Formats: sequence, C-alpha cells, structure tokens
Amino acid sequence: MPIVTLTTPDGFALPALHVASPQPGARPLVLIQEIFGLNAAMHEAAEQWAALGFEVLCPDLFARQQANVDLDPTRPEEFKAGIDLMMSMDQDLAVKDLDAARQWFETRAPGASVATLGYCLGGRLAVRMAFETPIAAAVSYYGVGLEQYLPAAPAAGAPCLLHIAGADGFVPPPARAVILEEAEKRPRMVAHVYEGCDHAFARPGGEHHDSGAATLAQARTLAFLQA
Repeated sequence: MPIVTLTTPDGFALPALHVASPQPGARPLVLIQEIFGLNAAMHEAAEQWAALGFEVLCPDLFARQQANVDLDPTRPEEFKAGIDLMMSMDQDLAVKDLDAARQWFETRAPGASVATLGYCLGGRLAVRMAFETPIAAAVSYYGVGLEQYLPAAPAAGAPCLLHIAGADGFVPPPARAVILEEAEKRPRMVAHVYEGCDHAFARPGGEHHDSGAATLAQARTLAFLQA
C-alpha cells in the first residue's frame, strides 16, 4: 500500500499508510492503530474502510520510537513489545501527529469534514482528538484508559461514538462504569456496550473476533459518520 510522508508541527517526517477509496466522493478518515504498529490487521482495516467509502490515512505512531513496527499479537513477546511501546509513547505528541494527518486532508481539500477512527490505543487517541483537535467526528473501538481521560476532559467536543466490549479485560467493570457515566453527561457522545465480547472483537482473525458484534459496530459507525 502507498506510504505518504506527513510533516508534523515540529518538523518530523511521519510515514502514514494511504488507501484511496474506489467510491467517488470518499470522506477523509484518519485511522489510528492498535499497539502493534501498522501490521496486517491495520492494513486490512484500512482496506475495509476504504471499500466502505473513506479515503484512509493511517499514521505510523511508533515511527518516532522505532521504524516499521509490525507486531503479531498472538506471540507473547511481540504483545509485550506493543505494550512497552505504548507505555513509552508521548501521547500528547501522538495527538499532534494525528492532527497533522487531519491537516494533510484539509490542505488537499480545504473545508473537508475529516473524521477519525481508532482501535485500542487508537480508540483512546480518537477520543482525545474529539476534544483537542478540530476533527469533525471520532469513533473509538474499545479504547483503553478512557476512564482516566474523560473525567477531566472538556464538557464539549466533536461528536464521538464509543464501541465498548462488555467483557474487556483491559477495561474492567469499574472503569467501564466511569466511561458510561461520562458519556451520559455529554449529548454528543454515544456509547454502545457489546455484551459478552472481549477486547479487539472487531479485529479480523483475532482471538476474540466476534463477527456479529463487528458487523453491528460497523453499521453503527457508518450511520454515525454519515449523520
């Protein structure tokens, strides 16, 4: 797939996966990775959303730490490497890097309505974009750490859709309760809980993949972004 280079506000050359849509009038979408880099799952996700009518740009958020990260979550040592990369990431800087992707779209099409969608770590960063950047809308798939971020987040932000796994081992019931309570306070934030589903239920071929939940989440995402 084509790789484009984004120039960030601090001058870093940030690689990003770019996938054009076969459909006319495709809407720009900043896709945000999981903790495993731009691996096969993210390539497949980019192709999937492109086929559904989005022009996709997926920045390599680990490029500042390590080039060409491509991890297999089924391998324990690679799973741990992903956790380590996430823990050492400067997430404030990552939000600025993602906003460079939004700006890339707007430079090419001034006034474009750019949305963002992320998984896991990307799900958290998508929500941050909703409150910290001029993104038009954000979709979060099983975002981690939202129970820490949302209570201190502004009351108003871009429209935001949360897909929450009801049996997510990384978002235990007390954390989930905080997220749902915070979403309830915000009229532009919608949260759906997928009961019985574990983390990464929408990752194709993943250990916890649930085709029914993934299909429902996709339909809800499309309706949300089209609105």
